[in-house]
Amino acid sequence: MTIHWGLDLGTSNTTICDDRGGTPRVLHLPGLSRLEPLTQTPVVPSCVCVVDSGGDQVLIGQEAVDYNWDGRAQGWAGGFKRELSRDPSQELVRIGDRRYTARDVARLFVDRLVDAVERATDQPVADLTVAVPSDAFETYRAELRAAYEAIDDRGWGRRIWDRLRGAPAARRIRFVDEPVAAALGYGVDVAGPTTLVAFDFGAGTMEAALVRTRPGESVRMGHADVLAKQGIARGGRDVDAWILDALVPTALHDWPEWSVALHWEAERTKLLASAGREGTFTFRNETWGHLDRAGLEGLLVQRGLIAEMRGLLARLMEDARNHHGIGATDVEHVLLEGGSTLLPGVREVVSEVFGRDRVREWLPFESVARGASLFGAGGRVEDFIYHDYGLRVRRDDGREEYELLIEGGTRFPTPDDHVVRYYAPGFDGQEALHLFVCEVGRVAGRSVSWEERSNGNRYYRPATEGERAFCPCLNEADPALPLDPPGSGTAPRLRVSFMIDADRWLCATVHDLQRKIDLRVREPVVRLL
Repeated sequence: MTIHWGLDLGTSNTTICDDRGGTPRVLHLPGLSRLEPLTQTPVVPSCVCVVDSGGDQVLIGQEAVDYNWDGRAQGWAGGFKRELSRDPSQELVRIGDRRYTARDVARLFVDRLVDAVERATDQPVADLTVAVPSDAFETYRAELRAAYEAIDDRGWGRRIWDRLRGAPAARRIRFVDEPVAAALGYGVDVAGPTTLVAFDFGAGTMEAALVRTRPGESVRMGHADVLAKQGIARGGRDVDAWILDALVPTALHDWPEWSVALHWEAERTKLLASAGREGTFTFRNETWGHLDRAGLEGLLVQRGLIAEMRGLLARLMEDARNHHGIGATDVEHVLLEGGSTLLPGVREVVSEVFGRDRVREWLPFESVARGASLFGAGGRVEDFIYHDYGLRVRRDDGREEYELLIEGGTRFPTPDDHVVRYYAPGFDGQEALHLFVCEVGRVAGRSVSWEERSNGNRYYRPATEGERAFCPCLNEADPALPLDPPGSGTAPRLRVSFMIDADRWLCATVHDLQRKIDLRVREPVVRLL
């Protein structure tokens, strides 16, 4: 079976994914990759460290980060993607009399990464699709192609292929635009004309691009039209610096040997706060402060990040309206990419502009690599729901919890009676009933644990307000279901049948058991992701 590999070479982190029979899987490479704390996605830091002047010992990924623990390693090069696209001949590292350009560093990184993958999987990386920025010049693609095709000079790929197949490895590399890859990774069908916004918020930059895919040769070649684009030099590293300013005495910042460790601790505190837990900033056995989700969001507001984000999206859509006649309601999907999209307030601002039902945000570290591998395998789109969805219900003690309605992994379309629920009035004289559908399952980037009750249904009860913040209601403004005459007694009054149609819409048929009439028939409620 042919394995299709997908590579997302990021400025800060890189992910590599394999597709075996339509099931993409992000690889964890012990030593080189680390598990991103919120989503537990294996990522390889995009960095290289040349240890000796002869270039015989080269570290990449997490091994390079660990070696450069104090930030003083002479042969360190990080963030080489930007230089590779602008000026491949720019010198990034000098060890003794030997200089390493962005081209050299990129080739070392690709070489060592592919070598590690082949050793870990005992399979050759012979069919690779690389995701590239939509506006990348052809020279950038050429540099990556040359780096990949030079791997066989090292001999490992050829040796393993000889051992497994008895023939030399015939390496094939293809490219796909990052927004197209992200769309495929998120399950968007790009075979027809589709208008997307790719919002990429990483360690160093915040960028948004309005993209349109076209049927035919353009999509088959992995290309999309960039209609408008905006970006600013703002990213997660800035947030780390703000946390340092807020929690750590300024005098500590002036010690170069502590700089890297301080920023790592700031990042750890940031990730804990983003996940709804309290982050305690600890350095040299001393606690310097605490930060929870609300405090982090307040810091982002104070520093102007939320305002900058709103301004960037406003400029993007102003260009879209002025030059293409496209408004926010014309955008079909919004794809969130990059680790900083997990910061509090980011999802909310994007949802304000485009609508919550269009925002896809649960695969910020792996959607591009997943989509690249799917593109290499023929661009198949998976037809199942990724997230859990539940009904928000109120317990007798007044606290809210969630009743599982649609489980992640459900394939669609479903039968009309995929899920059937019976609802009784909460009190005598009740004149209306609300059915609030909530997205559940992104607490710390992982699915929550559902508790099965005696009625056969499963429930989730958030332990903190931070966890509750990750369970947004998707139809808060929907009108209530009328009860006429008003409800009385404890017997079920409404039977609600839920189904998912071919366009991912959760639809409801509501039957009044007392009046024996349908109040709703396959009425769309929310669009699932």
